[in-house]
Amino acid sequence: MILLLLFFSFFPDLIVSRETAPPILFDEEGEFIARTPYSPAEYLPMGTNEAGESLLFNILVGAKYTIVFVSVVCLLRFVMAFAVAMYYAFHVHKLKDLWKRTIEIAYIIPPVIVVFFMLAPMLGLFQEESFHFMILLMAVLIVIGVPPLALLIGDEIKSELNKDFIKIAKLQGVNNWYIFKKHIWRNIKARMGIFFIQNNIQLLSLLIHLGILGIFIGGTRIINITEEDSKVLPISNEWGGLIGSSYQDFLHHPWIVLAPLFSFMVLIFFLKVIVAGMEDLTKIKHPK
Repeated sequence: MILLLLFFSFFPDLIVSRETAPPILFDEEGEFIARTPYSPAEYLPMGTNEAGESLLFNILVGAKYTIVFVSVVCLLRFVMAFAVAMYYAFHVHKLKDLWKRTIEIAYIIPPVIVVFFMLAPMLGLFQEESFHFMILLMAVLIVIGVPPLALLIGDEIKSELNKDFIKIAKLQGVNNWYIFKKHIWRNIKARMGIFFIQNNIQLLSLLIHLGILGIFIGGTRIINITEEDSKVLPISNEWGGLIGSSYQDFLHHPWIVLAPLFSFMVLIFFLKVIVAGMEDLTKIKHPK
C-alpha cells in the first residue's frame, strides 16, 4: 500500500486533476452554491484549500516528499548510528554509564524544540532556495537523532557480546568484525528492522509538530487568496506542512486539516502493521 501510494504520488494526474477549482460555484440555474474553500461535499473527494487547490492532489504530491524524506533521514541516521554504536559496544566499557546519562540529560528538551530554535531564524534566508533548506533540515534531523539511536543499537550489540559463545570466540582471538558479521548481526538484524520502522514513525510525528511550528520540508510558498489576503503553504505539499499551514482554520474549515492528518494516520498504521509482522517473525525465529 505504501509503494502504491508512492507510485500515485509521482503520477497524481492518474487519479485527480491538478486544475484549480473556480473561486465560486454555481448550480445549473446560475444560483450561488459556495466559494472557496470547498468542503468534500461540494468538491469531491476531499474538498479544496482557500486557493481552490484540490486537497487530494496536494496530498498525493506531498506523499513522496514526506515518505522519501523520512526514509532517507532514517537511513542516514542508521548508517551514522551504527558506526558510533560499534565503537561504543566494542571499545567503551568504563565510561558507558556516563554516555547514557549524558544522552538522557541532553534529550530532556524535546527534539522538536531544538530543531525549531535552530532553524526558525534561517527561514527568511531560504524562502527561494527550497532544496537548500530541505538539506539543512535533513542534516539537523539526522544529527539530533543519531546519539539515542546509537545508544540503542550499541546496547543491543553489548547484550550479544555478553553471551557465552561470543566470549569464547573472543578468547580464541577472533576479531571484532568477524564476530559482528558472523554472529551478532544474524541475531540483531530483525530487531534493527523494527527499530528502523519505529524511527520512521517517530520522525513522522516530529514532522507534524514541526509543521505546526512553521518548519516545512522544502520551505514555503505564498498564494494570494484575495487582493488583501495571502496564505503560506509548503512548497513540497508535505503533509506536516499542510497541517501546520492551516491548523488555525480548523474550526471554520476542518477538512483542510483533517485530510493530511488522516493521511498521516493511515501511513503510521501501515508502518505499525509492518512492525507487528516483523515482531511476529522474530518470535517464530527466536521462540522463548
